[in-house]
Amino acid sequence: MSNENLETFKATAKGKGWPTSVSITGTNWNLQMDEPKDDGGTDSGANPMQYFIASLAGCQNEQAQVVAEELSIDIKTIDLNVEVDLDLSGFMGEATNSDTSYKAVRLKATVSCSDLTNDKAIELGKHVAARYPILALLRAGGAKITSEWIGAS
Repeated sequence: MSNENLETFKATAKGKGWPTSVSITGTNWNLQMDEPKDDGGTDSGANPMQYFIASLAGCQNEQAQVVAEELSIDIKTIDLNVEVDLDLSGFMGEATNSDTSYKAVRLKATVSCSDLTNDKAIELGKHVAARYPILALLRAGGAKITSEWIGAS
């Protein structure tokens, strides 16, 4: 394995009660994570799973842009819907670990592009699904992945 394409991502975090302040090293980006008040938090930010699903959607879009360029598809817009089913038994201490917590992932992408056929949209989706790293984590954890790609003019 070559380290030619290896990139290391870093963050630092500080917790004070429920909220966690996260700084992404080497950037100006800071995130506030928390839980809703009903779950004991202060509702000062999205919770970690909400950031995770946002990362999944963002990674899907970014990978679609890369693949679309390779396939000479000029995407006008891409509308993404992402759902993740998570078994909280490990998190709640009712199971010994959370290794198989991710049960299912449902992805739907509607790609707007002039002259984009559904077959071409499906091809784009297959390439994206095979290449984006966050989805690979879910696949490796045993989640059932359902992905639907639709072309719209």
